Amino acid sequence: MNYKSNTAVCLLSLLLLSACNDSNDDVNPITGSGNLIINGDFEEWATSAPAPGWDTIDNGITVEQSKAQYKTGSNSARVLVKTGDQGSTDFRQSIEVVAGQTYTYSVWVLHSEGYMKTRMYIDGQYDPYSDNNLVNEWQQITTTYTATENKVINVGIRFYDVSGFDGHEDVFIDNITLIGNPVDPVDPVDPVDPVDPVDPVDPVDPVDPVDPVDPIDPTTYYKSAEGKTGFELKTALYNIIKDHTDKGYNWTFFNTYSLDTYYEKDGSILDMYSEIPSATDTYNFTPVTDQCGNYSGEGSCYNREHSMPQSWFDKQYPMRSDIHHLFATDGYVNGKRSNLPYGNVDKAVSWTSDNGSRLGTTTADIPGYTGNVFEPIDEFKGDFARAQFYMATRYEDQIATWELTEQSILVLNATSDQVFHTWALELFKEWNELDPVSQKEIDRNNAASSYQRNRNPFVDHPEYVSEIWGN
Repeated sequence: MNYKSNTAVCLLSLLLLSACNDSNDDVNPITGSGNLIINGDFEEWATSAPAPGWDTIDNGITVEQSKAQYKTGSNSARVLVKTGDQGSTDFRQSIEVVAGQTYTYSVWVLHSEGYMKTRMYIDGQYDPYSDNNLVNEWQQITTTYTATENKVINVGIRFYDVSGFDGHEDVFIDNITLIGNPVDPVDPVDPVDPVDPVDPVDPVDPVDPVDPVDPIDPTTYYKSAEGKTGFELKTALYNIIKDHTDKGYNWTFFNTYSLDTYYEKDGSILDMYSEIPSATDTYNFTPVTDQCGNYSGEGSCYNREHSMPQSWFDKQYPMRSDIHHLFATDGYVNGKRSNLPYGNVDKAVSWTSDNGSRLGTTTADIPGYTGNVFEPIDEFKGDFARAQFYMATRYEDQIATWELTEQSILVLNATSDQVFHTWALELFKEWNELDPVSQKEIDRNNAASSYQRNRNPFVDHPEYVSEIWGN
């Protein structure tokens, strides 16, 4: 990225001090005491935009309300960065400052992937950066600014990509403050620091997947689907599972519920692209420590595999963060799979992973396609198949429009009922039978139901596959 590229020049109209005083009654217009940032905690929203106060100056980002991740209150701003051009990522507002006054500027940041840095923006100053390696954890970045004259300045944030950025990354922002240092050494205004980084008590922790009481009873969960078959059954299941809680795209679930307590039972990350069920694994990943990161080959680090590639639905939510089709996998093998269709490699094998997952061509009749498919080992084929059937059901209302890539067109048939082309449907049905539901899947489904408040019907009832799509 060119870190010297110019910022956008099309600044929208911004707020004068009188407007600040309307929303910040405790602001002293002379000293600048109190938080001068309007709606810095993002508790106020108008439709899909934080209001009042904020302007997205350029089109390299979109900003949405997030109730899944927040530092305090009940909301934060989820910023989707879609470009590596930092000059198109400004998110800010204008503040009137007083000559000679020194201000403390603070922003709380949470990175979901770690390939994007957040940089403070104040009157043309761009320091400091956030630590992009600190993932799925709130961090505070601060700086000070001294006004040389009475004027209106731009205050906000800007985003810079780092190696590994794939063109889409979520960064969560909360509790932005700009506070003038008081003239009077005894400041009667709010002796409690509203952005104290030490906050040991959080009665509602949105990133804690542990729920001691699972609110979903699988024995009664599917009552409204009883007696139905075919696509009527599929629609009934859609209505049961559709209103899940989007927890955001983060690492929390994987580092708690993707652990090997079934094969080597060593508490390492259970990666279906590297796990060797009948022997010692070639390598293991330590939770959190070995999160990607850059990789140079197998065993470098683990990341998150979208079993239904996220390019197929343009990385939109809640599909992108839906835990029922997301799995912790070796980053290098994940990259090899890319957005290729799953399939049985029956012809030329172009590459094989350490555990036997393969890349190559298939004998399946895929019209107009001569490229590779990706085949996981037999031990886990059912896991991936049931994840595909889940996606076909959970997103019945929109999956017919997901033919966005060459690969998705090969697999999806642009319908909301059958969903898959015949070759893919028969493949997933075959894998569902070949690899029955394991205890690992059952445990993961239970954890997912506590985490995002819905279940995968095809793990609870694998027979639903044949009842919907036939034998």
